[in-house]
Amino acid sequence: MSKSKTALRDLVAAGASFLEVIEYLAHRHPRELSPLEFLHIFQQELGISFVESRAMLEYFDPQMKPIADSGLINERGRTLLQRCRSADG
Repeated sequence: MSKSKTALRDLVAAGASFLEVIEYLAHRHPRELSPLEFLHIFQQELGISFVESRAMLEYFDPQMKPIADSGLINERGRTLLQRCRSADG
């Protein structure tokens, strides 16, 4: 597994909030994080399907900047990230 994939899984396993994960992804690559890239990373690196993760896109604009309350985003994202934490368990 690549170093970036391991770092992402470690971040999630440590209990990072959904917005912390998005912030990490936004700074991991030189180009801007897109919704499609977000979906791809969650599927490839965290094992979370497009179907499960795409619902989170309603809380972000096309540049993946939050457009909803951070508490709501983190609350909804917790369930999604918990799946990954449980799988690593």
